[in-house]
Parts: sequence; structure tokens; C-alpha cells
Amino acid sequence: MIILDSKREFPELSGDRHHPLITYLSEEPDKDIFEKEIREFPDCSTFSPIIIAEQREDMTERTLDCVKSPKHSLLRCLSKEIFGTERHFDILIKELSNEFRQNIPHYIAFIDDDTMKAVTATIGKLREKKKDYENLGRFIQQRIEDDLPCGDLLLWLACTFFQTPIYILRIIDTNTTTESFWTVYEKVRIKRRDRSKRTRFVSKCVRTTAYYISLLDTGFLEYHRIVPKNDSCNCGLGTPDVPNLQFDSTHFETQIGMLIFKNCFKHS
Repeated sequence: MIILDSKREFPELSGDRHHPLITYLSEEPDKDIFEKEIREFPDCSTFSPIIIAEQREDMTERTLDCVKSPKHSLLRCLSKEIFGTERHFDILIKELSNEFRQNIPHYIAFIDDDTMKAVTATIGKLREKKKDYENLGRFIQQRIEDDLPCGDLLLWLACTFFQTPIYILRIIDTNTTTESFWTVYEKVRIKRRDRSKRTRFVSKCVRTTAYYISLLDTGFLEYHRIVPKNDSCNCGLGTPDVPNLQFDSTHFETQIGMLIFKNCFKHS
């Protein structure tokens, strides 16, 4: 295996970095948990998904900031996006677990088949009853805390909780080649923002384009941040091009209707 000399440390970014996500947290965090962001690039082989990602044309103005541990890597990425360090993923575990437990009907259709089989095996067949929802909430929270696979549910929870689109660059191996492509996750419900809420931290950006989060999914249940090479936030870059992107305008009268649609589409 050829190892590239790829340990690259980026200079510390300005302390006035863009902080649009902080206002969505339930409580304003203590200022002492924020750190100046240092971006790191890990050692990797020539056939690493990281190298494949960096060779894309749309990565010319972007680079990777890799987390140090694969455990809770998605939440570690979000922690660094907010706090400048990946260490505070525990705050996000609590926030996203609460988002699910308080809004279960919005997310049932986004629970993947494997997770739903585990739900059925553990708590029985799911019905639209309060007690079943409470059991489901505890079950999903435990999976999030234990870093067990939940399909894409955590991505839907994150982009909805923060009301911010998350773009994922995926690296997929097929029988004949390795493919890379962007997907995007949008909020599944609109949260009414408390405009009276104030924060001591900077939440504005001089850029006029929209803020978004971008991540790399290596294909091994491991995420890394995708960040601008010369800026602290994505506002200076246009959004990635998502192939065959179509916005779903389907309206569902009930959650059961959503589930029926999902199953019909899956088997069509």
C-alpha cells in the first residue's frame, strides 16, 4: 500500500467565523467550549475515497477536514462546524434525539428497513399510539447514543433541526468502477424560529449566498467535512450540483399515507 505524505494542517481560522447553527441549539453554549478551528488531512492510500473525492473538478475550491475517530463521525463533523472542535458531539446526540422524540410522526417514513426490522423485533409492530411512539423514541435515541446504523435518519434529523441543507458527496464501489456523486438532504418540517432569541456569538456572514453543510461519505459509515480552501464557511461557494435533483411536492394527509407512498415507490 502506498501512503501519501498527506498530513496537512491548515492555519487557525478567524475567531469571527460564521455561526448560523448556534441559534438552533436549545441552550446557548458556554463560550469556553469554542475553539479555533484547525483543519487536518489524514494519511491515506492512493485508492482511498478521500483521494477520489479530491480529484473531482468541483473540489477545486474545496478540501477535506477529517475527523479523528470514525465513532459518531457525522456528529463530530457537525460539532466542528459549530464549535471549531469535534469534541462536543454529545450535545448533538441530545439535541437530535429530542428532535426525533418530539416530532416522531414527521420521521417515521425516513426510518430505513433494517432499522425498522430492529424496531419490530425489539418493541413489536409499530402503531400510531402514544406508547408506541414513546418506545420508538427511546429505541432510536439508544441507537444514536450507541452509534448504531440508522440509515439516513440522522441526516434528516440534522438538516431539519438546524433548518440547513446538508450536501453529501458519496463514494460508491460497483462491480466495475468507483462512482462519486452529490446528494442533498432538506428539512422535513419547518421550525418557527424564535426571533427574540439572542446569542453572544457571530451569526452573520458577509457573503450573500446561502449557508449549507457539505460532507464526504466514504462508503464505510464514516463522514468527513468538506470545506472551502480559503474561507471558514460555505457561503462563499455555490451549492454542489446534485444529479437528477427533483423536489418532492407530494402532500400527505396522514403519516400512514406517507408510509404507503414510500412502500409503493420502493417496490415500483
